[in-house]
Amino acid sequence: MDNTHPDATVLDGPVETNGAFELWRVGVDAAGHSVINLNPRTFPGAPPLWFVVIPELTATEPAMTLVGFATDDVPFGTVLTDPEFFSLPVSTSMQVGAIRWWHLDGVVDQVFIAEEWRRRHLGTLMTYAANAFQVHNGWPSKLTSDGRRTELGRHLDAGTQFPDRFAPIEETSPSMDPPKGP
Repeated sequence: MDNTHPDATVLDGPVETNGAFELWRVGVDAAGHSVINLNPRTFPGAPPLWFVVIPELTATEPAMTLVGFATDDVPFGTVLTDPEFFSLPVSTSMQVGAIRWWHLDGVVDQVFIAEEWRRRHLGTLMTYAANAFQVHNGWPSKLTSDGRRTELGRHLDAGTQFPDRFAPIEETSPSMDPPKGP
């Protein structure tokens, strides 16, 4: 990362980085899956993840959800479809986190990190992974916030390279944590 290009500039094809810090790079594996390579130095303490994408294309506002897993069942960075996921010996309860966004507008709706995985930069990691997937699919290249965040997400903007993408908080959303029961 340097100031050679403005924020959200998409560089396609072989790119000479000239030593610039790369946040992420996306490619395609032999099976046709997107592979999101995130720079681990950006997320100290975060485990490497693989992902499942869940499209909501028939919703009133079409959206995408990207769910992250830290198991070794799939090569890290690989993005699977929901049907591919259900053929694996992995439970949805093993998710590290998820992000849902309106991909046609590039606006993040929700970010969830499982309680046992918090304080490891995973909210930022999931946001960057979603942005990488967004760009890889040719959708608007800049993910932003619309001013809604949960109490836990109030300071998510402080941990990103681009805090200006976060609208000032106008509404505190309810927690996304599942209710704790007996």
